[in-house]
Amino acid sequence: MTPTDLVLVDRTDATATITLNRPDARNALSRELDRQLRDRIIEADDDPEISVILLAGAGGAFCAGVDLKELAATGFTGDDRTENCIDRVAACTTPVIGLVDGPAVTGGFELALACDFLIASPTARFADTHSRVGIVPGGGLTARLADTVGIRRARQLSATGQYIDAPTALAWGLVNEVVESAELLTRGIQIATTFAAAESRTLRAVWSLYDGMSADAIADGVARERATNAQWSAAMEAVAEAGAAVIEHGRAQNRER
Repeated sequence: MTPTDLVLVDRTDATATITLNRPDARNALSRELDRQLRDRIIEADDDPEISVILLAGAGGAFCAGVDLKELAATGFTGDDRTENCIDRVAACTTPVIGLVDGPAVTGGFELALACDFLIASPTARFADTHSRVGIVPGGGLTARLADTVGIRRARQLSATGQYIDAPTALAWGLVNEVVESAELLTRGIQIATTFAAAESRTLRAVWSLYDGMSADAIADGVARERATNAQWSAAMEAVAEAGAAVIEHGRAQNRER
């Protein structure tokens, strides 16, 4: 491994475990991390010997969202948007299981929602702080979150920036299971192994049917969100100020738990 390895890939039989490897920044999505993750996802999805992708974060965090320090240096202009790692995960034909340990916040929450389903540890925390930063979501959050937990709960999360814990996420149907942090990868591989035991052509056909149902339910919402995001902009000073407030908001909420 070199310092530029912001994404690690480990293969176990027909399972590829892809790990965001920027733990010092809670795996925040810098441009370079986004690029490397997108490339590794494409490689795994294109590999005919990979039947399941596990997506995880290193160092006790899943993903803290877009790198606000990097964003604050440039500001935000939605009209220069290109395909990102969230889009690529959502487009995978290979099943993607998210393994969420620690925070999955804003862009990290979008990344989690782009997975086919989630397994979480007791330390998992989910929050949408787009409104606090001052940037409209662009990774499909409004559509996928409403589809997953219902529009009323989605409205509440996006308006308040409220963090929800793993038991709440399980009760709301956001995650499928909660297991101890030390067991998270093992449980992911166990599930992936059962997928690999299925007749592959049949499973691909069944999975494509579920993908079609999901697309039917959220495609218009994703398109509307992207159109709004493309018209949005935020000055670097505003992003910097909001970013500091968002970090303190997160610390305060998690201290209360």
